[in-house]
Amino acid sequence: MSSRQTSISISTSPHEDPETMRSVMDTHIESVFGETDEAARGKTMASLYHEDVTWFQPAEYSGEHAIVRGRDNVNATIQKEQNQFPGFYITHDNEGYIAVTQNLGVVHWQLGPREQPDMIKACHYLLFEDGKIKAFWTAHLKMPKGPPSE
Repeated sequence: MSSRQTSISISTSPHEDPETMRSVMDTHIESVFGETDEAARGKTMASLYHEDVTWFQPAEYSGEHAIVRGRDNVNATIQKEQNQFPGFYITHDNEGYIAVTQNLGVVHWQLGPREQPDMIKACHYLLFEDGKIKAFWTAHLKMPKGPPSE
């Protein structure tokens, strides 16, 4: 991860299929962020993400925004976060939604232990190119004060 400035190049006249985008975003939450096996997650990611996918993370606790570039690095970062919070599960936000417009998708999700599944609420803004995720941003909508306890 790095806080260095980065740029991405995307199509200026996007033509993405909304149903494909919705399907990819559903799988993005359930079978990527919800998958605990790093190898299985990596296989799923190959069909959903561009090799050079970029993930822009918020600066909740570190004070610095993080930029994660590349499928392998995104996979490793997801694994690191899962290891940091064992017993937490990601699900679609019951009040949330999946929305698409042109090549931009938004998916709302929640994260927490089984007894408080909405401890954290957030969304991903995803840019698509040729049916795959090119870049995505995490935005937290509800966060506990300080890092969540394990």
